Amino acid sequence: MPYETSTSRPNVNRKRSVVVSKKRTSVSLEDSFWASLQAIVKMENTTIEQYIEKIERRRDTPNLSSNLRIAVLEYYQQIAARSMVAGMPESASPSVVPKQSDRHTQLAEKVAAYWGRVDKQLAD
Repeated sequence: MPYETSTSRPNVNRKRSVVVSKKRTSVSLEDSFWASLQAIVKMENTTIEQYIEKIERRRDTPNLSSNLRIAVLEYYQQIAARSMVAGMPESASPSVVPKQSDRHTQLAEKVAAYWGRVDKQLAD
């Protein structure tokens, strides 16, 4: 079996250098989490550094990489939850959940389009 480099395998955990609060540090993230992080910052019109600083300010554990994974997961969970609520008939929608805005629908569509492109790139 030939030697396989980590760059040829999808979804490998890689160290990436970032600047957080004007200090260079590294985070270890799988390719899919890094791609998700890039998608989030595009949708939020910010930079990876600014988004990571925001996560760092509110993090609960000393491991920044773990906190980034949790932040990515929570971001997409919120989009999924909002999309589910938006798809419910009005009578079935819980009264405590605010109505779905057009912005959230657009975000869900952007996420789906982005992941469609990523899946296609991985398949090629």
